[in-house]
Amino acid sequence: MAARKYDYIIIYSILFASILSIAVLVRLLVISELQMDEFSGLVAFVIVCLLLGAAYLSFQSIIDVWLLPVIERTVSKKYPQIECEPEVEPIGSMPNGEISVPNYDEYKQTAQQKIQQEQAKVLENVLTYTVQELALYLTESELQQLCEHIRFFQYATENECKQIKIPIAVDATLKSIDLMHFGWNIGNQFKKTGIETATFVKRVFAERLKESEISTIKRKLRAEGTCIIKIKEKL
Repeated sequence: MAARKYDYIIIYSILFASILSIAVLVRLLVISELQMDEFSGLVAFVIVCLLLGAAYLSFQSIIDVWLLPVIERTVSKKYPQIECEPEVEPIGSMPNGEISVPNYDEYKQTAQQKIQQEQAKVLENVLTYTVQELALYLTESELQQLCEHIRFFQYATENECKQIKIPIAVDATLKSIDLMHFGWNIGNQFKKTGIETATFVKRVFAERLKESEISTIKRKLRAEGTCIIKIKEKL
């Protein structure tokens, strides 16, 4: 960058020296050959400097605006540039010819930790919602047991949900539709299917829903009606 700056200084110094030299010669010519006074020589000197400076700027503008683009287009058509593909760092090969991925275990562990953190956050939100929503309708021991069922439900399949043996007793204030809405709200956070959620609700609230089949619960998980527990897309 500094070398380029010095190049510009040298070029402009030569340019200004040339303009001044020509202007001085014109001044001497005006005084000696045309027999004019010193003031006329000075005026001639200034006019020559201005004219030469203007001529240089005009010439430079013509080159930048008209001449260079034409030259660039001509050269590009005659010698088209070949774009180089970016270099890609090769993946190492094992002695037996298999391809190895650098730091695979490290990246895999990081991804797994991220998933675990996200799932732990989801579970925390669901448990907080459960306590806030059902504290008025369950005893403390029943609420603790329900939270244990929910921890199990996060990773349970439909068949595993059928293995739940301890049902939860809820206050009579809550209707079947409330329990179905509650089940859908937490099942939705865990990305559960309708049949998985219905099976969980059926087993956990077995006493209250003893007259309802799993297929019926699945169909009515988001049923509309008078209720205390509302459907919530996000907790």
